[in-house]
This record gives sequence, C-alpha cells and structure tokens, in this order.
Amino acid sequence: MFKFVGGPKDGQTLVAEPGQSSEAERYYLLTHRGRVGQRIRTASEYAIETLSREQLQEERPHHFHEHVYEVTQCLEDDEKVFVLVDYVAPGN
Repeated sequence: MFKFVGGPKDGQTLVAEPGQSSEAERYYLLTHRGRVGQRIRTASEYAIETLSREQLQEERPHHFHEHVYEVTQCLEDDEKVFVLVDYVAPGN
C-alpha cells in the first residue's frame, strides 16, 4: 500500500494486487523499495487531464509544476508493505 499525505494527492491510497503491475508497485520501485528519505516527483491530476486532452505542445509548451513527495515511513512484513509519503513544499 502506498499512501500520500499533503499536496495534490493528499489522502490518495494505492494498493497493489500480488502478481499484477500497478501504480503502487511503480511508486514502490521508484522509491527504491520505500527507502525513507527517497523523493519522487508526480504530476497533478490537472496536468494529466490537460495533456490527455491537448497533447504535448512544442510551440507553446505547458509549464506544469512538479509535485515532490518524500518517503517518511516504510513498514514491511512477510505479506504486506506500507509506504507513507509526505508532500515536500516547493523550495525544500
């Protein structure tokens, strides 16, 4: 399970099903298996929706703000993994 705190993904929880590729698994791997202190960048839902409608524009490029989250906690047992990431305010 991957849980976001703060920022545009506040409260979002992603759950991976064993044996299936998922967004939770992708974030887990991007954070080096939930290593505390590891940071990841995400896009807001607005940016994703805009790009899906308008496509990437080279003439007038979009300037979306990246959102950064940092792993603050990772708990693992034989069957489950819980990773908590907190929003990092811009400039930190």
